[in-house]
Amino acid sequence: MSAVLIFFVLSGYWVAAMWKRTYSKTTSAYFTYLVSRVWRIAPVFALCSAITWALLFWRGDAPMAFGGLMHQLFSNIMILGYNSLPFQANIPGWSLDMELQFYLIAPAIIFLISKNIQLLLICLVISAAAPLLGGSATVAPFLLFFGVGVAAASHELKPSRAFAYRALYASLAVLVFCAALLAKELYFGSAQGAMALAFSSKTNLLIAATMTPWALYTTQQSSGAKDRMFGELSYIFYLLHWSVIGALKTGEGSYLDRVLLCSEALVIIFVASYLIWRLFDRPINKLRASWVSGRILDAPVGFGSAGVAGAAPAMA
Repeated sequence: MSAVLIFFVLSGYWVAAMWKRTYSKTTSAYFTYLVSRVWRIAPVFALCSAITWALLFWRGDAPMAFGGLMHQLFSNIMILGYNSLPFQANIPGWSLDMELQFYLIAPAIIFLISKNIQLLLICLVISAAAPLLGGSATVAPFLLFFGVGVAAASHELKPSRAFAYRALYASLAVLVFCAALLAKELYFGSAQGAMALAFSSKTNLLIAATMTPWALYTTQQSSGAKDRMFGELSYIFYLLHWSVIGALKTGEGSYLDRVLLCSEALVIIFVASYLIWRLFDRPINKLRASWVSGRILDAPVGFGSAGVAGAAPAMA
């Protein structure tokens, strides 16, 4: 969970940065922005959903009842409502539901926080009141993390190298402590207490909080085409891994069997991710980028257009 929360922070940062640099300068800015965001993540999501369902039927694990058919079809293609499905074929898809819900309201959040960073408190209040606002079926519990990223981009909050590394070391210290505690209790034959602590929501929140400065620091680093490729591959890898390890049953058998199956799964996921990226995702993304570029308004005479399309991460 801590990794997903950090991803939400980075998502908030990059969406705010892209809105400022590109989308706000386009024709019908909100329409352009929303179409672009859905266009960027939905096609790959729909393809991976189809692969997941095909593997479920192939191994005979598809459920007899899976909730409303229209809800399944819509959410497995357009993502919205995925986390509230009675049966989720691809469990990691829940975070993309939160991502898309954030996209719907992001321009309003960007506008408010860019005017006054103290309005980040609105995100805090909404996240704290999440149980009254639909719980984890909505973006409410995670809005604070998206908001932190928006605030960092809108107000150019840039952690120093020293501070970022101290935050990274603090995060590693928490992780090492949890791992040592687990190892100790496993050695003595019981790890229930250690697991309850190491994987608790409070520990995940602590790790996400301590890692956030480091995550924001990475946004200041330049990157090349290869780095961007791996970033885009990570999205596909994330959506494929659950269905592949389920199909191969990597959690069954002896430790040697599991190592072999996990190795096989990694190869399959990497190869499949690369093929999907090269033959499906990249061509679609080029069309999307070209469409957005064609909607950028001409700069007024006397003003350059440099900086309109800045660097962005995997799902930019």
